[in-house]
Amino acid sequence: MAQSLIERRAALLAEARDLIPADGAKMDKDTYARVEGLMEEHDAVDAEIKAAQKAGSLIDRVRGADLGEEGVADTPGDHAAATLGDHFVKHAGDVLTRQAGGAQMQSATPEYETRAPEDPFLTPNAEGSEVAHLAPWATEFRRTIVNAKRDKLVIADLMGAAQVSPQTQTISYLVEKLPLVAEGGAATVAEGARKPYVRFNNFDVVSEKLTKIAALTKITDETAADLTFVRSWINDRLIYELSVVEEEQLLAGDGTGSNVTGLLNREGLQQYDIAGDLFDGLFLASQKVPEFTGLTADALVVNTADFVRIRLAKDANGQYFAGGPFTAGQYGNGGLTLNPSPWGLRTVDTPAIERGTYVLGAFRQGATVLRKNGLRVDSTNSNVDDFEQNLITLRAEERLGLMVERPAAFVTGSLAGSEIPGVPAPAEAVA
Repeated sequence: MAQSLIERRAALLAEARDLIPADGAKMDKDTYARVEGLMEEHDAVDAEIKAAQKAGSLIDRVRGADLGEEGVADTPGDHAAATLGDHFVKHAGDVLTRQAGGAQMQSATPEYETRAPEDPFLTPNAEGSEVAHLAPWATEFRRTIVNAKRDKLVIADLMGAAQVSPQTQTISYLVEKLPLVAEGGAATVAEGARKPYVRFNNFDVVSEKLTKIAALTKITDETAADLTFVRSWINDRLIYELSVVEEEQLLAGDGTGSNVTGLLNREGLQQYDIAGDLFDGLFLASQKVPEFTGLTADALVVNTADFVRIRLAKDANGQYFAGGPFTAGQYGNGGLTLNPSPWGLRTVDTPAIERGTYVLGAFRQGATVLRKNGLRVDSTNSNVDDFEQNLITLRAEERLGLMVERPAAFVTGSLAGSEIPGVPAPAEAVA
């Protein structure tokens, strides 16, 4: 019924358009009346379609509630998905269920606007499986996920963010060069004297490509039947694998092939190797940012091993500078600081930066993460031999790039020659 109404609505609109003169001439009275009548009928049919859709939506919601599938049977317009897993199940849940039932088909969901092992499901009776010797006994499978070590994801949060239109493939922007003033400068001028000229350094025009980060994983038909689990799997595992690569690319990507040119591989970053007292060196490095750009450093990024040394720094009395394990600040003063920030810099530790190296700067104003559309998850049971093995392949992907508009807003260098009070040198520290 709904389809015939849709066809009727389309026919009425097409007939009305045909009656409008193509050359822009004025319609006569009879033609105008006919077009007006067609559009009134068009609006009435349109109202019937909307009423039918609303009724169907209500029925689907009731059926979904009876089946205990909260949020799955809703139509896309009912409520916004809170996570990418919700988004995928919301748009592709029915298709996934049919795939699990054996139907050969593919599903492509809209992008979710936003942040594994090749086969995570080893079966004992699979030829060549690492656990094939357990086949006579291991007949019960548990889908509880044992998570591997997960690194903190922070780099994208430090930087600015911008969305790119779907049609855009590259972004071009201006990059400041140091020194900003190449020649001359403003000065006081006596009456009748010649005014001074100032010539600014030329800007570099830089183009950034958008890189695709993607991952595939497989789930069984039995797993796909549990849409709640699929939602959790996407949120907890698949997205995280993309995020780890994103972190590495934004910070240390080498720019070759499809790689992003990461922050640490950009030209124009200020260099400052720290020798002697680490805390003195970090402060001096942070002052280079306002000295050359007028911006203020807002964050410090170091390797996790280096952060451990910073956190364990002690004074001559054996008191931790950032507070001990059971007390608040030094000598019990102030509040407890779980993640201390030297010199007010938001300090983050990540394995994405090499040990013995640091970078600090005005992250929010100096660099911008570019994102095109959003995260996307597709599924198919026609990939390779999925259909024969009752498997479904999930594919997650995103497009992103990095702009570093002010390279001089960042200072990087070595910590190898630095010293921290009360903490042994890196070579003597326990790994």
